[in-house]
Parts: sequence; structure tokens; C-alpha cells
Amino acid sequence: PAALPELEVAWTDYYRTMIELTNRLMSLCARGLGLAPDFFADKIDQAPNALRAINYPERATAPLPGQLRAGAHTDYGTLTVLRQDAVGGLEVLDLTQNWVGVESVPDAFVINIGDLMARWTNDRWQSTLHRVVDPPDETLARARRQSMPYFQNANWSAEIACLPTCLAPGERPKYAPVLAR
Repeated sequence: PAALPELEVAWTDYYRTMIELTNRLMSLCARGLGLAPDFFADKIDQAPNALRAINYPERATAPLPGQLRAGAHTDYGTLTVLRQDAVGGLEVLDLTQNWVGVESVPDAFVINIGDLMARWTNDRWQSTLHRVVDPPDETLARARRQSMPYFQNANWSAEIACLPTCLAPGERPKYAPVLAR
């Protein structure tokens, strides 16, 4: 906005920092999958990544039963890096199918696996089903919540096919190869 000219500089710097961070994380992911550290480099170097600022307004009244701030979903891309404020409310579905709150840690990020990484790994690494609820603390439940998710994706032209290191002997890929776009 014209009223905040310094926002463009800060936003651009943060976006570039997120690109650097996710490139490093993807290199670590490659190593964790038994691949060369630069395996993903040419598959994410022109990716349509996205940075969002999400504002959940202060609530004047309690939510209706079952009402959420953001419904359960997974993210499309490879990784999501989330910076959240201290209000909380982010929950992930654990392996026992229970919703678990994600603690908001100052100066830390929450990293989610996305759908493309799940496909690449044949669900060895599963996409993180998550949602945003009102925190149980009444004061925080009514508070304004802000978060800044950065969505790291693959290049539109990248083929997303099961990685050979993610198949056990005799196992078949769960998904047919697709282009990221």
C-alpha cells in the first residue's frame, strides 16, 4: 500500500530469505532421502512460491460449536514454512487421528510437508493435515491471530514421480507421475 512504502522492502527481503531457507531445507530433505544434496535444486529453482500474511480478526463473541478459523486441509506444494504469533490455534492431525495443538515458539518456524513431497516420497513423508481453531484460553480465543506462511513449490515443469529411494523391494509407487503444474 502507498501508505506503507517500507512494507515492500521488508516483504521482498523476507521472501528472498524464505527462498534461501527452503532451498537449504530441500537439500536436507534430499540427504534424508538418500539423494545427492542438490537433487531438488533444478526442480525448485523457478517455482511459483507464495508468501501470505493471514489475519484472523479479534472475535467479539465465542465461535459456534464446530466453527473453525481455517478448516482442515493439506498444502499443495513441497514445504510450508510458517511463522505464527503467540496466540496459537494451529493444530495437526497426529498418527492416532487426534488433533494436537502446535505450540507457538518465539522466533521459530513450523515446517509442514506438502502434497508434492508426499507424492515424491510415496507417502514415506506424509502431507500434514492441519487446521486453525480458537485456542482454549478464553483471552487468546478472542484475540487477533496473525501468521505468515511461505509455500515452497516445485517448478511447473517438474515431474513429480516416486523417488527410487522411497520404494521398498517389490513395492510399487502409489501415484502415477504428474507435472507439478
